Amino acid sequence: MLKVIEGLLGWVKVGDIQPVRLMGVINLSRESFYKGSVASSNEALATARRLQDEGADIIDLGAVSTAPGSPPISEEVEKDRLFAALKEITDNLDIVVSVDTQRAKIAEKALSCGATCINDVSGLHDPDMASKVAEYDGSLIIMASDQRPGDLPLLNQIIPLLGDKVRQAVRAGVALNKISIDPGIGKWIPVRTAAQDLAILDGFDRLRAIGRPVVAALSRKTFIGESLNIPDPGGRLAGSLAATTVAVYLGAHIVRTHDISASLDAIAMAGAIRGRPIVTSDCSMDCDVDEHAVGDMQVEVLGYLGQGMDLAEHLKRIQVDEGAYQLLSRKGSFRILAVRGLSSMEALIIKQEMLARGGDAAIPKMALRCDKRPQEILILGTHAQISSLVRNLKGQPFRLGHLAAIIEEALELIDRPERYR
Repeated sequence: MLKVIEGLLGWVKVGDIQPVRLMGVINLSRESFYKGSVASSNEALATARRLQDEGADIIDLGAVSTAPGSPPISEEVEKDRLFAALKEITDNLDIVVSVDTQRAKIAEKALSCGATCINDVSGLHDPDMASKVAEYDGSLIIMASDQRPGDLPLLNQIIPLLGDKVRQAVRAGVALNKISIDPGIGKWIPVRTAAQDLAILDGFDRLRAIGRPVVAALSRKTFIGESLNIPDPGGRLAGSLAATTVAVYLGAHIVRTHDISASLDAIAMAGAIRGRPIVTSDCSMDCDVDEHAVGDMQVEVLGYLGQGMDLAEHLKRIQVDEGAYQLLSRKGSFRILAVRGLSSMEALIIKQEMLARGGDAAIPKMALRCDKRPQEILILGTHAQISSLVRNLKGQPFRLGHLAAIIEEALELIDRPERYR
């Protein structure tokens, strides 16, 4: 089975090989910044049914606004707003319900009343949150937050913090496949700028490093209004759709939106353009597996920079010597490959081969101790270095010749239309 990003939000499968899932927003808080998403407890069921009919896979139900300037809401008020509406929805609709709360006690009761996911914008600020979710085997969305919700403006801060939060949740007992992440785009704090949110969106694909499904919660937010000079959130639909398609193209697996029906075609188109992950494995090739097999071998292209033919044209344009531009174009194309299912000996051989070529390979420390379990490594190098590695592996023992063919196929898939449906 291909090891790509996959998970569960409630009982809905999310990830690389699933359709992008839509999460419809219902705000039970009249303080919410977009009045079009506000519903009373009596209106919540009808709103949820409409969102489901429009194509929502998940309902996200919240009773506390986190918009800047919103008044503090007590736990009792949050309960009064939330639980009658939650019971109505879970009793009458067959749909995953996520509850947007920062309080572990509210989360515990919500999960006991039929919710199957908690959306915590505080990033586990309540120390009991993860353990309560784990107690009910719930799903968890963790937003990037340090001291306050949404207070991290840079991806260089967001990515390591989210990685730490995921590990924290797993230690508390939450199943890894039930954790999704949200980088926290939006004017959560007064000093947050549109430029900071645009930079996070532009780098959305970097969140893939955490290895968990990614939520894009961009709908009608302030950065869209400031970018387009539209102060009223009611006028930001077109901007929301544009931002959302970018997020999906760059890897979002779940879209949290106020506008389900309007988003369907835009999201489907962005997902089609994104294509499938670049992954090859034993299963994709008609080859015998060596007797020394440890695990199913798999290669995934995690990143690539530079295409040889494009760079060759630049080199021709500046009149580089004809004999040099083909070599230079391969040296100017960088690749990062994840290789899984190797023995420790195979991992060490690849490490040495890449070092000999001026590249490198990151291997687990346990491989150095000849751990018998399957190992995952990262190969880091130029196209020229990796191509040279492949040529050498074809004459190596164990399964390395077979691995060479899998790597070649993965590199070729970068440009193949078969990745797109």
